[in-house]
Amino acid sequence: MKFRIACATASLVALTVLGGAVLPAQAASTASGKSVSATANAPRVTVHYDVGANGLQIAAAISGIREDNRGRFVQRVVDTAFDVSGGRFDVVVMNLSQNYSERLDGKHLYANIQWGNVYYGLWLAEAGQFTNSGDAGWINWGVRGWFDRNGNTVNFHRR
Repeated sequence: MKFRIACATASLVALTVLGGAVLPAQAASTASGKSVSATANAPRVTVHYDVGANGLQIAAAISGIREDNRGRFVQRVVDTAFDVSGGRFDVVVMNLSQNYSERLDGKHLYANIQWGNVYYGLWLAEAGQFTNSGDAGWINWGVRGWFDRNGNTVNFHRR
């Protein structure tokens, strides 16, 4: 797979990976209004921030996920990001149409993922707190790493 970096600095990489091709970076925050089957196109991944988390490899791996079930898709994204980053960081995937609060420390990656007409945020960090104030369940969020959970609040901590 070939990569073209749309915008890069020492700690910021903005690129979009779709089906093996890198497109100019696009902010993904709301649905396009056009309904798209999630399996008709590969997930689109836009990496906005990457500090040593293997963002290019994570984006490429996630863009290769083909999954019809939204909950299983989120599970696979969480596992893929954790594994490709070498298991060094806590991982959060959150449906951006849901309410949430994020106070993560030592952030190493932030990316947007479009799966059909659903947009997710992806964070990799060392510690902190993440609260899902919307609907829970795998279709809307997933976490992996070192944490304690109290309801929909996750407190991540260093190993």
